[in-house]
Amino acid sequence: MAKPRSSKDRSAINRLRWVIGTPYAVQGSSSLVEVPILYFIKFVLEMGDAGGQLFNSLRGGGWLVKPLWGWISDRVPLFGYRRKSWFILMALLAVVFWLLNAALAAAGLRIPMLFLVTFNLAFATYAFVDVVCDAIMVTQGRRLRQVGSFVTFQWTVLAAANAAAIYAGGRLQERVEAGEISLALVFVLTALPPLFTAAVGFRNIEEEKVVAKPRSGARRTLRQTLGGAWTGLLENRTILILTVFLFFWKFSPSVGFIERSYLIDVRGFEPASFGSILSAGSVTFLVSMLTYRWVVRHVRWIAWHQYLYAMVAIGVLSFPLSFFLYLEPDHAWWTTVTNILPDVDLPSGWNRYEAFRLLTEVVLGFATIPALIVPLTIAGETVKIERAGMGYAFLMSFTNLTNMFEGMVGAGLYTLLSWPGAQPFLAAFRGSPLNIAQTSDERTLILELFVYTGLLFTLLTIPFIHVLRRELADRDIEIDLVGEEKGAG
Repeated sequence: MAKPRSSKDRSAINRLRWVIGTPYAVQGSSSLVEVPILYFIKFVLEMGDAGGQLFNSLRGGGWLVKPLWGWISDRVPLFGYRRKSWFILMALLAVVFWLLNAALAAAGLRIPMLFLVTFNLAFATYAFVDVVCDAIMVTQGRRLRQVGSFVTFQWTVLAAANAAAIYAGGRLQERVEAGEISLALVFVLTALPPLFTAAVGFRNIEEEKVVAKPRSGARRTLRQTLGGAWTGLLENRTILILTVFLFFWKFSPSVGFIERSYLIDVRGFEPASFGSILSAGSVTFLVSMLTYRWVVRHVRWIAWHQYLYAMVAIGVLSFPLSFFLYLEPDHAWWTTVTNILPDVDLPSGWNRYEAFRLLTEVVLGFATIPALIVPLTIAGETVKIERAGMGYAFLMSFTNLTNMFEGMVGAGLYTLLSWPGAQPFLAAFRGSPLNIAQTSDERTLILELFVYTGLLFTLLTIPFIHVLRRELADRDIEIDLVGEEKGAG
């Protein structure tokens, strides 16, 4: 049995939960703009499917500078502190940049590149706060033997905040569409939560001042540090394998904006239904997180790799559900569903496609938690403490890069498949049994192809789970998904 914690340790853990949880809650609150930005890109900026997909992918580019933020946090004190001052400053800058977005929208500017820059500036500040938060989590989590518990806690509050914000954003977009409020107000509301982050950091981060040292050349120091971090990364096979696994788990040529644009144009989706569907996905994320926390505490014989294999299985089993968005109303699959569930009433104003999109959002939501939390827990246990900011930031930044890259690849692939030269390939697919929707519509055919691509990349994660398992066994590393919270007194 674990040794009971002292009151000092319990107090430190409670204080740390504020510090490491608040930034994740505020990140979740930024999803207030998720649905409004979809309609902003499509109807205000008037971008086409491929262009809108590219814009939507690139607007998260601010998250990619996390390794640089990690280096600054690890090596460059601000006002005598490596963590606290940066934490507060960047939270306040998030307020400034969201207010700038509000001002630009209120002024009626419609320049895509301008908004791409201002969105990225806002998210870059979230990225810096996130890096500092994670560095504190890793260093203090190891000291208190709480890494697994802290990682789970962070993503729980993120899921809760994300669900509430997306639902509210859908409702706000309805009012924007009705002319009752402006998009600028949505941006102003998004600017408020980072103020709370700054206040929490000021009150709860306990850090000793750094003793000033003679400065060497900044470029030389950065070059040496980046070189050392790169060498350390190459030497840490576990992190490398985690990186490859996360790439194949996260990456699949994505058409998120294109699919949503299709659902608006062809399937009659409304802002409120988008908000409810995406919010349901976040609620499922939260329920999955709570379920995961309960299971890892009470069913201890399940190993970390078994969770990952189970998530792959869920992804494969849910594969057929993705096609229902593209089936015509008289398709035989709909008849089968009607015979099985004849008396199911849809929410008021909803159509069958919105209901099925809700179903897939819920089912797939359960396939996200362990595949995210388990690798992050492993990273927290294996990254070098002296590079806690930069090392952990690299892995997180890589997942963000993968998200952006898959959207860019999706936009390019969609454009390629829409090219006249691709018509023979589409014609062959149209006449094959793989055309589940039995459609001749080019847009629908292309979206069906992306469903198959997603399945392929899900299956490609299986060998990397096996390789990671062998690596940890060879290094005699045991991963405790719970942490020592189970023995807290």
